Amino acid sequence: MKNRRYFIPFILGIVFMVMNTSCGNASVKQDAAATTVSDSAKKEVKDTVNAVVKNTLPVHPVYNDLARYIAGMKVTNSATIDSSLTSNGSWKEYASNFDKTWLKVDTLKIKKMRTWRETELKEANTKTLFYPFSGADFFNANTLFPKAENIIMVGLEPVGTLPTFHKHMSKDSIASYFNKVHTSLYAILNYSFFKTHNMSIDFNNKDLNGTIHLIALFIERTGNSIIDVKPVAVDKEGGIITYKTFKEQRNAGSMNRGVEFDYVGEDNVLKKVYYFSVNLDNSHLNKNPDFVKMITNNKGATTYVKSASYLMHKEVFSSVRNLILDNSNYILQDDSGIPYKYFKPEVWTPALYGTYTGSIPLFTGVFQTDLDEAFKAKQGVKPLKFGIGYKYNVGESNLMYFRKK
Repeated sequence: MKNRRYFIPFILGIVFMVMNTSCGNASVKQDAAATTVSDSAKKEVKDTVNAVVKNTLPVHPVYNDLARYIAGMKVTNSATIDSSLTSNGSWKEYASNFDKTWLKVDTLKIKKMRTWRETELKEANTKTLFYPFSGADFFNANTLFPKAENIIMVGLEPVGTLPTFHKHMSKDSIASYFNKVHTSLYAILNYSFFKTHNMSIDFNNKDLNGTIHLIALFIERTGNSIIDVKPVAVDKEGGIITYKTFKEQRNAGSMNRGVEFDYVGEDNVLKKVYYFSVNLDNSHLNKNPDFVKMITNNKGATTYVKSASYLMHKEVFSSVRNLILDNSNYILQDDSGIPYKYFKPEVWTPALYGTYTGSIPLFTGVFQTDLDEAFKAKQGVKPLKFGIGYKYNVGESNLMYFRKK
C-alpha cells in the first residue's frame, strides 16, 4: 500500500515532464502563439492526472465494507460482509433508522454548517487540524474542515479494535452490537457532542470497545472511503510509528497508543485521521514530551475545540492550553474551550458568532464576563444558523474564530 502512495508523485512527474518536454521542443520550431497548449489539451492532461490519482488510491475491500456495515450502509464486497449479515433483521432495522436520522441531521444541520464554513473558515482549512477532547467526533471535524489532510483527535476513551463479523454470528449478537452503536450515537447526532460519562459506559464491553468503531462509521457516512486502518504510536521525534497489529502495539508499551485511518473523499486526496487515547491534564502531558513534540511539529495548524467540559478554564489543563495558543494559527471553539481572556488582542483577531448566555447548569463557575460584554457589544457579532456545543439549539449556540496576527 505504501508503494502505491509513492507511485502518485512519480506518475504526476512523468505526466508533467512529458508536457514540458513536448512544449519545450515545439517552442524551438514555432513561435509562442503557436505553441500555446489548448484548453482541451490541458483538460485532457488534468483528467489523466485525476485518473492516475484515483486509480492509485484503492479502497480497502475489508475495512471499507466493515465500516459501511457498521454505518448501516450498502456494502460492495459480499466476501467481506456476506448476505447472512446484510439480511439480518436487526441490522436492516438499524440501517433504515440510521438513514432517516442522517437525512434529518443533514437537512437541519450539516448543510447549514457547510454553508457557514464556506464563507467563514476559508483561511482555517489548513493541512493539519488538532481536535483535543474530541472523543470519536470525526463527524463535526470533517464537516467544518473537509480539506484537512491530517486530523489529530484526542480523548480519554479507548481506541478499541474493529469488530469481526461472520456468517455464523447469532442474531442476538448482531442485535446487541447495533443496539450499542445506536445508543452511543444518540448524543452526538441529537445534541452535537458525546457525553464523556456515557462513552465510558458504552465502550466498556467486548463488542463496542472503543472510538475506532464510530470513527469508521463517520468516515463512511460523511462521504469518504477507507483505504487503510493502522495501529500507531508516537516516537521521540513526534513522528508516527505504525504497527502490524493492535497486539504488537500493546506489547510495545507506548503511552500514546492510537489508530490511523487513511481515507479518501470525492476530491481524491489521501487524508489521515488519528485518534490517540491520551490524558491532556498537566500531570500527564508534562511527562509526555513525545506527544508535545508531535503538536509542535505541526506548528501553524488549526485547532478546533467543542464541548470540552471547560477543562482549559482550569490551571490543571494550562499546559495543553498554552500548547494550543503557541502552535495554532487559527482556533475555532465554543465557550467551553480556552477562556476569552487568554486571546490577547495584540496576538489574535477574534470573530464571534451566535449568542453567549453562559454554561449549562452542569458546569458552574465558568461564566466569562469579558466574553459576555464582547457579545453584548454586538460589534461584528454574526448570526449562527445551526446549533452546536452544549447549548445545541439554534439561537442558543456560540462559536469563536481566532486568527493569529
